Amino acid sequence: MPSHHAPSLLEATSSVSLKNGSRNEFVTNISPDWCSQHSVLGGYLNALILTATRKFVDQEFGQGRYPDPIHVFVQFLHMVSPGPVSISCKPLRTSSRQCVVQAELTGPQSPSDGSQVSATVCIVTFADLTKESGLTQETKPSVATPIPNRETECVRIDGPVVDATPIARKLHLVAPFSPDGLWGHRLGGHRRELWLSFRDGTKISSLLHLAFFADTVGSVYASFISEQAKLTETQPLQPPATHQAGFYSQYALSTLCLSLEFKKRPDPSTEWVLIRSNSTQVSEGRYDMNMEILDEAGDLLALSNHVVYVFNLRSRTKKASKI
Repeated sequence: MPSHHAPSLLEATSSVSLKNGSRNEFVTNISPDWCSQHSVLGGYLNALILTATRKFVDQEFGQGRYPDPIHVFVQFLHMVSPGPVSISCKPLRTSSRQCVVQAELTGPQSPSDGSQVSATVCIVTFADLTKESGLTQETKPSVATPIPNRETECVRIDGPVVDATPIARKLHLVAPFSPDGLWGHRLGGHRRELWLSFRDGTKISSLLHLAFFADTVGSVYASFISEQAKLTETQPLQPPATHQAGFYSQYALSTLCLSLEFKKRPDPSTEWVLIRSNSTQVSEGRYDMNMEILDEAGDLLALSNHVVYVFNLRSRTKKASKI
């Protein structure tokens, strides 16, 4: 029996096409290959929406006039299951330098009734990164930390848990191994570092890859939930917001919204990116996550800010049993 070919990110997003008879609605079908533990990954939805809005902008304002998304705000309203989805686009503002588009993704609420709901809404700003000009100032952190050497300072995260979800199975994960035995924690506090690349050898050549990775780290940590009960309390992979052992046997994470700014197109030959994340406060079931995406030379490619909701799995189970 021939092996299943899993399309790359760019192959999968290229399926986004204009709906017959429409100028502003795009359709595609999402494969289970792009799911995390419960639903379609938010980073993949982000990449789909950027694909649709880019096609819309090219159609309405001219091919290549605004080639790059420079910022996107994403509000996740409902989880999305694999299957058909549609993305509607609406122009909000255009100028000689920028174009702003509103997008809404709708998909089946559940396999049982197939009803359509608004699942994700976005505001996307397009421009041309190669033509940007203006004030530029070099900013240096008070404490500069060099990126960790992938060969000498890091270890590969592997084992059965790495294959817990389709998304995790697409990635190579490499992280610094700190003295306290936790992966990616060498900087202390809630700061994490994680190198990512695609297992199939796909180059990280597009801003769509950065959009995908921007909401992937939480899922990569969360992918271990199904295996957590089998692991010891010293399992060294912990979520970005907490050091609590056995976290994913009690809790799950859901991104409420994110703001993503693109700083630079990745070089077409890029194989690895470093994700640096930090959380300032975990409070009342909600926390922030600030993320940097760096290339192998340490150059900043993108910045992302997230609001993440933490819910108790046990309380949800109790509520479900009472219904």
